[in-house]
Amino acid sequence: MSSLSPAVYVEAFHSADTPMLVFDLNFLVRDVNRAGQSFTGYTREELVDEPVSVIAGDESVVDEIVETLIRGEPWQGEFPLQTKAGTRVYGRGSTAPVVVDGKTKGYVAVFVDTTKQRRYASTSRVLSRLVRHDLRNELNLLYGYIDRAATQTDEPEALDALERARSQVMTVVGRSDRVRELRDLLEQSYDAESDPVRLAEVLEERVTAARKRFPDADISLGRLPGVRVHADDLLPAAIDALLENAVVHNDKEAAEVTVDVIDRQTDVVVRICDNGPGVPRGQRDLIFGREDVDVVHHGTGLGLFLVDNIVDSYDGAVWVEDNDPEGAVFAVRLQHASEGVVGQDAFEPQPRVDD
Repeated sequence: MSSLSPAVYVEAFHSADTPMLVFDLNFLVRDVNRAGQSFTGYTREELVDEPVSVIAGDESVVDEIVETLIRGEPWQGEFPLQTKAGTRVYGRGSTAPVVVDGKTKGYVAVFVDTTKQRRYASTSRVLSRLVRHDLRNELNLLYGYIDRAATQTDEPEALDALERARSQVMTVVGRSDRVRELRDLLEQSYDAESDPVRLAEVLEERVTAARKRFPDADISLGRLPGVRVHADDLLPAAIDALLENAVVHNDKEAAEVTVDVIDRQTDVVVRICDNGPGVPRGQRDLIFGREDVDVVHHGTGLGLFLVDNIVDSYDGAVWVEDNDPEGAVFAVRLQHASEGVVGQDAFEPQPRVDD
């Protein structure tokens, strides 16, 4: 069996798009790849033989890294970095011992820039305050003006127009709340780590919650395979949004929703089937916010936009199909996190219990 030459590994190190450094047991830089040179502003010659602290934006973090590595453990965490130009950038770093023949010969460090993400988070907080406080106050004032105007007229047409205006204000209030919820969930996604998730447990919990939230809807759950899928703590929010969409946008007197799962050995497809009006083919990307026309089209566009982004972060996919004989099927593909099943071969369908 052939092995790669050391020269190949060296070239792979220098060609990597992510900034990387190698330093010795004395924590002196021994090598830096091209991405690292470009990112820090230092040339390789300027960094080699210099202490790692030369690029550190916080000496206390360097001390923590050194202590962790001396114990023989890898380090991972937030790492502020100082460029040659004096600019401070932020990111996540990871450092691990380089072990050869059972002995630690040095260390390798990898840095992922999160400066733009921090700026986004700061801007997002300002926008959130605007939506939560300023806009909400303005809408409350507007609602008050409408109520005052309604007390000063008996004209049926004027009262009808004011009622429509009142309803529109409440629609805007609801939409601003959805924007805030979306922002909060997206911020959670930064810290959420993908782990094997028991799909059956998530679906049973969310269907039970949806039955309580929508008592007039008939929501049934089919036979579920006992598999783990590649997901995180945001998967329940995605399932909630799909169940809400199936009920709220149903034009029938009684919404009928069925949740089932197709196990395809290496992945599964979760299907939320409804008896509603369906989704025209020309709108199937639009409702997920994949087109720049209107993210909030179809009312729950924000929720479906969230679903699309959450599932995409799992390397999965979500799409819409026609249901038979009517309605729509929202399908979510998730990858198996491991082979085999969890516990028994399958969970029996959960009977509906009217709480």
